[in-house]
Amino acid sequence: MNLLWTVPVVAAAVTTALVALWARAVEDAAIELARELRRLSELRPRLADVRRAVDDTRVLAADFRTRHPLAPVSDDE
Repeated sequence: MNLLWTVPVVAAAVTTALVALWARAVEDAAIELARELRRLSELRPRLADVRRAVDDTRVLAADFRTRHPLAPVSDDE
């Protein structure tokens, strides 16, 4: 009769250990994702600077093209 009661207890213990290991892996992944998100948040001001520089460059390029239009291409060339 003792063995009959031991099997479910051992099965429950093994299952609990497996679930705990899985939960630990999920927790580690969540912690790593939080760290990565924090690092990405730190890049936000730098990205804004790059976007401003790109916008400024586009304005300068448009102004340059207006002041220096390309000569029309003829069929003879």
